[in-house]
Amino acid sequence: MSVEKVFEHILSWVSEDSHRGRLARAFQNNMGNSPELQAKRIGLLSIYLEREAHRKRGLSLV
Repeated sequence: MSVEKVFEHILSWVSEDSHRGRLARAFQNNMGNSPELQAKRIGLLSIYLEREAHRKRGLSLV
């Protein structure tokens, strides 16, 4: 999956009322204006993305 597709998929969670939705909104808005926070957010969001891929929802991370 290309980086563009990964970010597109992550940003599709912005409208969700969930933990990953809040993370996606914080990432999108760069809350705190901190590279360290953004890196942590990407790390957490990548876990959600990996879980979704493992559930066979049509995602390929390779």
